[in-house]
Amino acid sequence: MPSLTRLAAAIMFAIAAIYMGEEYKLLYDTPPSLGRLSLLLGVVGAFAGWKFVGMRIEGKLVRDILHALQGVILTLLLALLVYGTMEVFELGFKMRYKTLWDAGVGFFDLTGVHVIRMWDQDFMMVLGTVTIVIGVILSLLYRWAERRRFSS
Repeated sequence: MPSLTRLAAAIMFAIAAIYMGEEYKLLYDTPPSLGRLSLLLGVVGAFAGWKFVGMRIEGKLVRDILHALQGVILTLLLALLVYGTMEVFELGFKMRYKTLWDAGVGFFDLTGVHVIRMWDQDFMMVLGTVTIVIGVILSLLYRWAERRRFSS
């Protein structure tokens, strides 16, 4: 059922995913122009916030932070899956891969490169902070919305 908490989770996860994408670009020595990455991350973040996190928020602070952490991990995995697939298709059309096996290996190679680059202490600190802030805000929003709904 649509609710204010689910909508807020979708919006906050979309914004957080776009922000983390911009932080990820800063991990490069010369930041690349990854134009469609922001749109992809926004859509994936909104999907994870709406379908996964928003419906699990219960107003219990620690549990809601853990749900936000699971949502961030889901967003990262989905973004890696979709972006890796897009890159493999793009490189496949440029004839970089001769066989399907090469494309599969290329997918995991591209994904591995991104995961290793993300494994930066500063990036992980920002990611953890964003996760905690989202969890706390959603928990407080749920408590406020539910109290308001049941008091009337």
